[in-house]
Amino acid sequence: DNRPPDASHHGQSAVFLIRAQSVAITGARILDAWVLFHEGYRIGGTTRPLRFRSLAQVCRDPMDNDRLLEEWLQHPTYDDYWRDEDCSLHFDRMNVPCFTIGSWYDFMNQGSIASFQGRQHHGGAGSRGRQQLVIGPWLHGRLNKGSQNGQLTYPPHAAWPEHEHMIRWFDRWLKGQQNGVDAEPPVRWFVMGAVGENDAPGNVWREADDFPPASTTLPLYLQQNGLLSQQAPDSEIGSTSWIGDPLNPCQIPGTAFPGAADARSFEQQPEVRTFTTETLSEPVEWTGRIKAELWLSSTAPDTDVIVRVSDVYPDGRSILIVDYPWRLRCREGLDKEVLMQPGEIVPVRFDVGWISQIFNRGHRIRVTIASTGAPLYEPNPQNGKPLTLEMPPDATTATNTLHHNRTHASRILAPVMATD
Repeated sequence: DNRPPDASHHGQSAVFLIRAQSVAITGARILDAWVLFHEGYRIGGTTRPLRFRSLAQVCRDPMDNDRLLEEWLQHPTYDDYWRDEDCSLHFDRMNVPCFTIGSWYDFMNQGSIASFQGRQHHGGAGSRGRQQLVIGPWLHGRLNKGSQNGQLTYPPHAAWPEHEHMIRWFDRWLKGQQNGVDAEPPVRWFVMGAVGENDAPGNVWREADDFPPASTTLPLYLQQNGLLSQQAPDSEIGSTSWIGDPLNPCQIPGTAFPGAADARSFEQQPEVRTFTTETLSEPVEWTGRIKAELWLSSTAPDTDVIVRVSDVYPDGRSILIVDYPWRLRCREGLDKEVLMQPGEIVPVRFDVGWISQIFNRGHRIRVTIASTGAPLYEPNPQNGKPLTLEMPPDATTATNTLHHNRTHASRILAPVMATD
C-alpha cells in the first residue's frame, strides 16, 4: 500500500512520511491536519495539559505520556525542539501529488490551506502544480463531509464524496489509471450562505487555480456599547473590560471547535463581550483570512484573548463560524515570551482564521471577545511564570481591557469580495 494515513493526527503522520521520503509513496490524501506546535500542542501559544494528559489512556505505560508533557513544557516557545518536527520548513522535500481536504468549521483549516500552498508552489518537482484542495462547510474529522453539520443543514450538494473520490485519486496515483482526476480544478471551495432562507445567496461551489482569491481588506472597528462598524472611533477615550479568572473560567464545552452552531450560550456569560454590526441592508461576502488587530491591557503579566466571528440570524441565533485564541506572552511571536506590565497597553495581532461566507441581508456580523473558554481552551494561570501541567496555587484573576479609541483603535480585518 503506497498511500499514507490521512486524517487529523494520522494526516500529520502522512506529512512526516512524505517529508522523510522514507517509503515509496506515490500519492497522498490529507484531511484537517498540519503543524503540531502551532495548531495542536500550542494553538495561539496556549497550552492544553488536560487534553493531552488524557492520551495516557492509550499508552502502554501511562507515565510515558506525563514524561512527554513535562518535556514539552521545557520548550515553551517555538525552538529547535519544535522545528525538528515542523514539516512546513521542508516543502522542497515533499515530492508527491496530494489531495487536501479542509473544513471551514475547523481551526486546522489554516494548516490545510498552508500545506496546499506550500506543496503547490514550493514543493519538489513531483508536488509543484500537482496539488488539489477542497474546502467545505464541515467540522473536523473524516467521513463527516456531508451536508448536515452542527446545527445547520446545507443543501445536499455541500457534501463531498470522500470514499468515491479517494478511490479515483489513488487509482490515478497508485495504479496509474488515466481517469482524469488530475485534470480537475486545483482548488474547489464551498461559499457558505444562510440556511433555511429562500433565495439566500451563497451555498455554491467555486473553482480556481489557487487560493485565496483576490479580496479587499475591510477594517471593522470594535466600538463603545458593543458596536462593530466601518467607522474608526474618534473619541480620545473608550474601552471595554472583563474579568479573566482561571479558577472560574467561562465555558465552552468539549474539546473540538463548536462551529455551525448557536454561540449565544457562550456570548451571554458574564465575562464575555460582543461587538455586532447594524443589520445588513445588502449581502456581503467574506472569502479569505480574517485578522485581528487589538489593543489590550491587563492587571496581570499574562492573559489570553479569544476572538470569535459569527453570523447573527434575524431570529437571534449567533452561528459560530471561526475563532482563535492567543496568549499575550506570545504577542511578539511564538518563538519568544514577553510579559506585560500591569496597565500597559500592548498591540496584539494574529490570524483568526479562514472563511468563505455570504452574510445575508437582514443578518448581522458579530465579533466576540473573552479570555477564557474551558475546557476547549484551558485557562491561563496569568501569573507570568513558566507554565505547568497542574493549575498553580497562585493562579491570578485579572481585569482585562480592550481599548477602542482614536489612539488605540482595536479592529478586525475582513476579506471582502466584490459584489457581482
